[in-house]
Amino acid sequence: MHLEGEKEVKDAFTKALNVYSNGNEDAKKLAEYWFFETVVRIHREGEGAGYTGLKPAGLDPGPMVPKVDKALDDGDISEVIKHLQNAVAEEITEHFKHVMHSKDYDVNDVPSARKHISAYLHLTLYSHHLYHFIKNPILHEKDEH
Repeated sequence: MHLEGEKEVKDAFTKALNVYSNGNEDAKKLAEYWFFETVVRIHREGEGAGYTGLKPAGLDPGPMVPKVDKALDDGDISEVIKHLQNAVAEEITEHFKHVMHSKDYDVNDVPSARKHISAYLHLTLYSHHLYHFIKNPILHEKDEH
């Protein structure tokens, strides 16, 4: 939890505990749900990400969480870096191929021009957003120990 969100989480806990302690079963369920939503929302804000609601338990975390955990156990981050480099190269290459495939369109063929511009925008915006996500200053803040 980021430091700026700590007070709000503590306040939410106090309120939820009061409702939970003094309410019926429905109130208890609502208090739990509201508290978890609050914690996840504040946590996501600290990551610089939007809150999209609570997710069910047991969702597949994808390949990166286990790879990072293994890297921490092994003391070697190289497999994480390699996997990310490969994923980025694969995605950007696919976007690039679509642009190259559509670039020699007839300027009088509006649907073909739209297809090319769409492919160009996908490549450009994908690269732009990926770069800004990687360089996001919120993700680079260091916890003070």
